[in-house]
Amino acid sequence: MSRYFESHGALSAFRVVVGVCCFCYGLAAITTYLTAKPPTTWIADVFILAGTVSSFVVGALWLRGPWPSERVSLLFVLYADVGTTLALLSYGSIQMSFPGCSLLAATGVYVQVFHSPKVLLAHLAWSGATVTTMFLLILRTPTFDHGLAVSQLVVLLPVMFSTPVFLQSILLSLRLDANGALIDPLTGLRNRRGLDEDLPHFLGEESEVAVMVIDVDRFKSINDRFGHEGGDLALQLIARRLLVDDVLVARTGGEEFALVVRVCADQAVSVAEWLRSRLYSPYDVSPLTVSIGVAHASSIEGDSVTAVTRLLRRADVAMYEAKHRGGNQVVVAAVRSQD
Repeated sequence: MSRYFESHGALSAFRVVVGVCCFCYGLAAITTYLTAKPPTTWIADVFILAGTVSSFVVGALWLRGPWPSERVSLLFVLYADVGTTLALLSYGSIQMSFPGCSLLAATGVYVQVFHSPKVLLAHLAWSGATVTTMFLLILRTPTFDHGLAVSQLVVLLPVMFSTPVFLQSILLSLRLDANGALIDPLTGLRNRRGLDEDLPHFLGEESEVAVMVIDVDRFKSINDRFGHEGGDLALQLIARRLLVDDVLVARTGGEEFALVVRVCADQAVSVAEWLRSRLYSPYDVSPLTVSIGVAHASSIEGDSVTAVTRLLRRADVAMYEAKHRGGNQVVVAAVRSQD
């Protein structure tokens, strides 16, 4: 989901929200010393002070950016869950800090949006263990108000568990819809929008790249002979054969495919010829041949989507030249300097 929000320019706002929340967590921890029941042991003091300082540091890192990697984000969730629990257990009165378990729900919202259901399940298990532990500690202490604890528990349960489960089902639907908008339903490959979405992450910075446009030769004859169902099966077969490592593949038209490969110019021709041979099999019911146009750039400067779009236009022209020459061949288009 982070890539989806990044493409819509929303990640910066989310970073600010998470950073501000970290500052609020730090303030919530340090202000326990202003209550009637501040921490009473040196270990509790260490947890509270460490939590306060680290919350401010982590909050500053969020505000500064960039958005963390998947692994760093998981470490942040672990830090938030464990830190919140330790801070709540460090208060001078467990009964007073018990409602603070609701802070774990805020972390749960982050997990719901940016991580998988498995991570959410682990978070909910930790939250449940925290609530159960604190509730039992209250019940074991005769001086605490047990009726109040039950009332607090009844309030906490829907906040911490019912809402996340409900929201997760909605987010899963949205995630499937978002992914579906990037995928060609017939072949399971990316569509053109999906190709543009994945380009920045696939290429990185200053990548040497080759772009290929592949078109099936005499595809109409396949439809005429075997019907549209046969044509669909042929496209699905091509899609499976194009799925190789380190290649970004998309179906960009009826029988047209686009590939992006990080290779030098000489290797680009070899890769294209290898793909042409791979797509042909004499054992197919109707052996397929393709025309391939190739365009290469020694580096990608500026916006990768714009640069690759220019290369696609060049490769498309080269592909039509391959068709004009009879098909079943590779034609390379030199990339002009103005491209």
